Amino acid sequence: MSVVPRDCFVSARGLVSFEVARLTALALVRAQARSEVVPLAEARGRVLAAPVVAPRSLPAFDQAAMDGYAIALGDRTGLPLLLPVEGTTEAGDPPAVLAPGTAHRITTGAALPRGADTVVMQEEVTLVDGAIALPPGLPANDHIRRAGEDIARGTTVLACGRTLGWPEITLLAALGIAAIPVAATVKVVVLATGSELMRAGEPASASHIHDSNGPMLAALLAGPGVEVGAITVGDEVDAIAHLLATLSATADVVVTTAGVADGSRDHVRAAILQAGGTLDVVKVAMKPGKPLALGRIGRAAFVGLPGNPQAAAFAALAFVRPMIDMLRGVPAAKRLTARLATARKARAGRTELVPMRLACEEGTLVAHSVGPDGSHRLAPLAAADAVAILPGSDEPIAAGMPVEILSLERYRFER
Repeated sequence: MSVVPRDCFVSARGLVSFEVARLTALALVRAQARSEVVPLAEARGRVLAAPVVAPRSLPAFDQAAMDGYAIALGDRTGLPLLLPVEGTTEAGDPPAVLAPGTAHRITTGAALPRGADTVVMQEEVTLVDGAIALPPGLPANDHIRRAGEDIARGTTVLACGRTLGWPEITLLAALGIAAIPVAATVKVVVLATGSELMRAGEPASASHIHDSNGPMLAALLAGPGVEVGAITVGDEVDAIAHLLATLSATADVVVTTAGVADGSRDHVRAAILQAGGTLDVVKVAMKPGKPLALGRIGRAAFVGLPGNPQAAAFAALAFVRPMIDMLRGVPAAKRLTARLATARKARAGRTELVPMRLACEEGTLVAHSVGPDGSHRLAPLAAADAVAILPGSDEPIAAGMPVEILSLERYRFER
C-alpha cells in the first residue's frame, strides 16, 4: 500500500468560509455542451439544449371560438336577419365555403368557412324552419380565433436553458413537436465509505450500522436528467483510490461520505491525491459539516461530504445540488428567505445549518425549529422541509430575522 503523507493534503488556506466554499464548488463545474434528444413524454424536468422556434402558428387557421353559426355580417345592422342554414363544419373538417346570404353551422375549434367574418353563439339565434333569425346589433368579427393570435410561426417560444414543466410540454405538443433536444444526463456517483457499513436488509450487528447516506444522497440528488449511482467501500486507502479513479472516468460528479476528517481511519483525502486528484477545500467554517472537501479527479468534480447524515444532507443541498444544476444548464435560482420563528444563539465565525419546518403566516414564510441539535439525528430530517442558513455572529439571532433557506424538496417553495 502506498501511503500519502498527511501534510500533502492539509490545505494552506485552512478553514474557508461557507460562502467561499459555495463559490469554489460552482467553479469546479460548468454547463455541459453535450445534449440528447428525448421524446416529449420523457421531457418533464429536462433542460432545453436549444431554443424552440414555432414550426406553425397557433391557432394554425381561423377557427370558431364557440358552438354556433358562421355568417358574413359585414356592416349590416338594424332589424333581425333571417338566414338559411346551409352546411355544417365540425372540428377537424376541412374549411368550407360560405355561400352568400346563408349561415353555416359550426362547432368550437372548427375551421371558419371562407367568406365568413363572424360566429354567432347558438344561444343568440332562433331557429325558424331551417333558418336562423339573428338579433339586431350583432358585432362583426366576434367569437373567432384568428390564425397566429396566440403564437406566430417563426417565433422563438422557449429559450435555451428553460426547464420543461407541464405548461412547456403542453405548448410543444400543440406545436406538433414530438421530440426535443435537452442537456445530456448528468452522472453522479455516491461512494459511501466505512468498514462499519451494512446494506439495508442485512442482519443487524452490535458493531455495525446500516448505510443511510448512500440511499439518502441518491434520492436527494436524483431527478430528471440526473443519474445517481451509490456504492459502499471499506476504510482502505487503496480500495478507495481505485474506485475514485475508476468512477471519475465516466462520472460528472463524484461524491463521497465520511473519511474526510483527520481521524486514523479517514482516508478519502489521501485516496484522492493517490488517484491523481486535487483538493481546493478541505474544511469549511460551518456546523454541521466542517470536514468537507472540494476538488477534482479525472474528468469529474469531487465533493467529500461528512459522515453524519444531517451534515451530509445539508452539505449536499448547499454544494452538490447547485453543482448539478449548473452542469444541467439551469440558471441560478434566487435565494429564498424566511423569518425565524424564535431567537437562536449564533456561532461566531461559523455558518450554522439548521433543519426547519416552514409555514406561511400572515403572508410571510416563517421557519420553525424542529427537534434537538445533533448532526447524527434523523428524526429532525423527517420533520423538516427546509434548512435555514444562519450566519456566524457574536450576537444572538433575533426572532423575525430573515435568513436564507434551502428547500429539502426541489421547487416546493421556489416556484
